[in-house]
Amino acid sequence: MISQPEARELIRLATLAPSGHNTQPWKFSIDTNTIRIYPDYSRRLPIVDPDDHALFISLGCALENLLIAAQHSGFNGEVEYFPDGEAQDCLLVHLHPNSHPPDTALFHTISKRQSTRCAYDSREIPRTDLQALEKANTQDGIQLRVFTEADDIEQITDFVKQGNRHQFNDPAFVNELLSWIRFNQREITSHQDGLIAAALGFPPVSIPRWLGQTLMKVLATPEGEAKRCEKLIQSSSALMLFIAQKHDKKYWVNLGRSFQRVALTASSLNIKHAHINMPCEVLEVRRQFQNYLGLEEAQPLLLLRIGYAQAMPTSPRRPL
Repeated sequence: MISQPEARELIRLATLAPSGHNTQPWKFSIDTNTIRIYPDYSRRLPIVDPDDHALFISLGCALENLLIAAQHSGFNGEVEYFPDGEAQDCLLVHLHPNSHPPDTALFHTISKRQSTRCAYDSREIPRTDLQALEKANTQDGIQLRVFTEADDIEQITDFVKQGNRHQFNDPAFVNELLSWIRFNQREITSHQDGLIAAALGFPPVSIPRWLGQTLMKVLATPEGEAKRCEKLIQSSSALMLFIAQKHDKKYWVNLGRSFQRVALTASSLNIKHAHINMPCEVLEVRRQFQNYLGLEEAQPLLLLRIGYAQAMPTSPRRPL
């Protein structure tokens, strides 16, 4: 039987998973040898993620962290997806003693992995490392495509810029984003969530919210953001795209699980990653992107750039 302190440590490690705007949209409960993961709809993003697919991708990331940490602690995790009979949607993780050797490489990168939003140094990633990332995608119904050719990256960059212009022309999107940016230490300490302004490229100083919001609205123009993202992509070594065969909660969770395992593998190889997910977030752009990729029902849901860079400030996490 797993002890309460052990279970709480697994949950703490699960919460180091990424989430949109670092909303941390999850809740957990412990019941003997079972841990439940619930979506926290009070922390959803109705503008950028109206169907909640990114929320459930985040739950999948947290689930994968928990399973890797459980294995390291001597437990196998058996997962039930949204079982009937539960009071609300949840993921059940049943923990059983495990005598197999732990996967220490991925476990030790859980606390090191971060979304690194700065410019990268354009170094080429060795083919063997790219193959290791592709091999880490193990979930059924989830496809991973890696783009290293200049023509492919240029075409995808156009979709990124199109999505960027659409989003930053939408006041509701900008206001939602601003509500999750933490401009000073007081806000970081008070909320323990959201996006640290310094991690977005702001100077590493605390500024009042009114000033940060004013600067964002003046400086983050649609065309300016499109050009900024283009430069970030040009500094990167490759792009990675995760595609879900079906557009439902189980596949969204599995996409999160695959992404997290790939991201942890990348971190173990000192490869950084950051979301450039605009073409997947804007529905009309996603449909064009889907056609460009030759997909039918499958959905492109998560686009990343990868490469080499120094670490950025880490994002806060709420206490358990």
